[in-house]
Amino acid sequence: MASTTRKASSADDGFFQAIPVLENQFHDDVSFQRTLKLFLPKGVSDVITLDLSSFGEKVLSKQILDWVTDAERNAPYLKGSGRDAFGRRTSELVVGVGWRELQDFGIGQGIVAAGYEGKHGEYTRVAQFLKAQLWNGSCANVTCPSAMTDGAAKLLASHLSAKDLDPTTRAVLQDAYDRITSRKAGFAWTSGQWMTERSGGSDVSGTETVATYSPGIAGLSASGQPLGPWSIDGFKWFSSATDSSMTILLAQTSKGLSAFFAPMHRQVDGSSDKTELNGVHIQRLKNKFGTKSLPTAELELRGMRGYLIGEEGHGIQEISTILNITRLYSAVSTVGYVGRGLAIAKAFARVREVGAGRGKRVKLYNAQLHMSTLAKLTTEYHAMMLFTFFVAWLIGLSEHGHTAEQVPSARESLRPDAADIPHLLRLLTPILKGSVCKRSSHVLQECMEALGGVGYLDNAENEAINIARLYRDCVVNSIWEGTTDVLATDTLRVLKGRSGGAALKALNQWLMKATSSGKVGDLSVGHAKESLIQRWRTLIATITATSSEELLPSARDLLFQIADVIMGVLIFVDARSDSSPSSREVFLRFLEDKSIANKIASDVAISSQKNLELNQEIVFGGNPISLSATQSKL
Repeated sequence: MASTTRKASSADDGFFQAIPVLENQFHDDVSFQRTLKLFLPKGVSDVITLDLSSFGEKVLSKQILDWVTDAERNAPYLKGSGRDAFGRRTSELVVGVGWRELQDFGIGQGIVAAGYEGKHGEYTRVAQFLKAQLWNGSCANVTCPSAMTDGAAKLLASHLSAKDLDPTTRAVLQDAYDRITSRKAGFAWTSGQWMTERSGGSDVSGTETVATYSPGIAGLSASGQPLGPWSIDGFKWFSSATDSSMTILLAQTSKGLSAFFAPMHRQVDGSSDKTELNGVHIQRLKNKFGTKSLPTAELELRGMRGYLIGEEGHGIQEISTILNITRLYSAVSTVGYVGRGLAIAKAFARVREVGAGRGKRVKLYNAQLHMSTLAKLTTEYHAMMLFTFFVAWLIGLSEHGHTAEQVPSARESLRPDAADIPHLLRLLTPILKGSVCKRSSHVLQECMEALGGVGYLDNAENEAINIARLYRDCVVNSIWEGTTDVLATDTLRVLKGRSGGAALKALNQWLMKATSSGKVGDLSVGHAKESLIQRWRTLIATITATSSEELLPSARDLLFQIADVIMGVLIFVDARSDSSPSSREVFLRFLEDKSIANKIASDVAISSQKNLELNQEIVFGGNPISLSATQSKL
């Protein structure tokens, strides 16, 4: 009898899995490309393609990934644990080289600044956030201060446009605005955002920080501007981006909760060479499940000098300007994490072989079940991408107005009436943030599982495939800037509030326009579209006929159901833009997965080989072999 003799493996001999190599996601991410094509006219995409392609390479470079590893390994800390050698309080925050380099790199790439340069009119925000989406998997959380910086820039810009702003305040705010919208490292600032206190998270009604008007105290900020006439005292329970140069915060005055701008540092003895924190003491840094590289702290404020933003007692209205931006950043961040997670899973599928019975082995991209799973994850990812960038486009429209286009496009069927945009943004922003951030964690966990045990490891030695880090950092997005329950409650507040009728009317008008233009030409797609419209009509009837009190226990389900309808409409329009078999299949599968429509019989009868090829088309855009030497599919 013949026998097979195998050589025993050792630490250095035997089988070693080939290391997955990530492709440039600008070229390799099918959903990224389709999203770009749907929401940007050719003239804009032609302008930004070279920059995005180059950026997609840079974020996967050894230098960037080494900075990520450094930022994670050399986490921020308080020198002396917040005390000097003799026990006096100090607040010297130390951050690693990797964090500082990544911060400067993002600033230089215009991650925030691009949103204020206005180069692409209504498409400015789409172009800006496409770059941020590629960046997020490699930035070690520097997009957290980017989000708050962007929100602060939008808030300051709205007040700098006012004619009645006093000259001193204008000069101070203009200096801050110029810095937070700059691409010049060293000159540029980032901003914090301090709302949360011990009495509540998103509920700021119990704010215990107090601001007192007390002008006349001399002093200059680190940038040489006069310190503000307000003195602020209190305790902030969470402050991400503790190393920022300024902050926007909430504090109580005699007229109620108000918003303030404050620089983080002030000069000592009038010298710009020597500075200290502006009435801020870092109590301690938070020890978190993820976002380890990001300095998040408890802060005690004693005599912090700042400037009132807007009117006293209108703090909630002022801070909402920031929330719209930061909630969009949360969604962009999560689809960025998922996009990178899928890129890693795809890279692994290209190199990993598994048993296929009777001694046969196949690459994972030829394994039926594995590809079915990846196709389902890609479908969910695509739905979230379209929703995220639709809202980004809406913000661009609100900021720049309509740009005339000469060539008809699928995008035009998604364009809302100008008067409806504010209502849509008020309703869709919490729905987007709540649905996308919650679901992304599940999709990313599945991407981790797609690598088996290796996916669960903290692969800092191969940072490009360190999906465990991505997962740890991703899950916070469903918590900060409003938990899912908070956002569901906010959605219900809009729907049943004073402008709820206008918001529903705006969404209904948009949906009907998007689903009515053009011929479907496919029985299955037409059936699914009608089911989608019927689901929406049922939702409207339920919302209209039911009181807030009755809807509240199921507000989370309501948020997700509205999100499913919006995503379904966006996938429908995207699929109709080129009528490709894979995009048609994504639409039908999404509605079936969300129990909105069932496939008709003719769609079920498909060979296993054909189904595999269809899944490969959905996941890889066709040929699953490495695309390193290819050009963009656009």
